[in-house]
Amino acid sequence: DNGSQFEFNLSELHQNINLFGFIAGYETGVIQNQDPVNIKAAELMGELHDQMKAVGYDGHELEVYLVRLLFCVFAEDTGIFDRQEFKNYITQRTCNDGSDLAGHLATLFHVLNTPESKRLKNRDEQLAAFPYINGKLFEEILPPAGFDSKMRQALLDCCSLDWSRISPAIFGSLFQSIMDKHARRNLGAHYTSEENILKAINPLFLDELRDEFLRIKGNKNKL
Repeated sequence: DNGSQFEFNLSELHQNINLFGFIAGYETGVIQNQDPVNIKAAELMGELHDQMKAVGYDGHELEVYLVRLLFCVFAEDTGIFDRQEFKNYITQRTCNDGSDLAGHLATLFHVLNTPESKRLKNRDEQLAAFPYINGKLFEEILPPAGFDSKMRQALLDCCSLDWSRISPAIFGSLFQSIMDKHARRNLGAHYTSEENILKAINPLFLDELRDEFLRIKGNKNKL
């Protein structure tokens, strides 16, 4: 019996070779599920997306609008804006019923797209404190949006999340999940963390590329 059992296990060795990886010095890697804060971010922004779409703000304009809002909530937690600068502007300058929120956001988008030297000299101090954002993210003129109290609160809920815990590396899948309810439900199932991606690609080519960069970073022609 023992002999037959050994032969049976041995025949399955190729299916369980990973169990012997420790002999070669390999460690077992654990693939973590999606960070809950990323899922929460998708849920909060997704709720705002659904509310805006429900009132008729849709298509390309909605996508650009949400990219801008996504940038703003991320910026105030990562040093691009001052801490809670975006949230404070909404809280302090807009009505609770959301009726004037779209107008204030349109003005803010214009300010963010304007270099400080070209802004109106009598611009409101709270608006003037926002930095200029290049890259044309805020360049396109969008149709006026429309908000109510629930939508305003949804945006404030997004601001309340700590966006510094969210890696910019997952913004693509995050935004896709915001725009697509099905993708939103399955974000955790399809997401591979940045850490685990680097575990694979660092030894493949990134480590070598970084070493090469250190060797030639003082040589403009080689760079």
